[in-house]
Amino acid sequence: MRSPSRNKLDLIVFIAVLGVGVLLLSLGVSANSLATVSVALSGLYGAWTGTRPTGAPRSRDQDQERR
Repeated sequence: MRSPSRNKLDLIVFIAVLGVGVLLLSLGVSANSLATVSVALSGLYGAWTGTRPTGAPRSRDQDQERR
């Protein structure tokens, strides 16, 4: 389980990123450009925190069946 201080930090970062996105949209940055950057940054954040995709990890047996 994650610590309460980590949850607070995640909430602060989420609100800050959301605010920056709204600010950039109001300044005239195209939504397509913002979406592209958001997807790239979320992938980097996921790699940094060590989170995995929501799908179940494959076992070695499943990998060998595909070969």
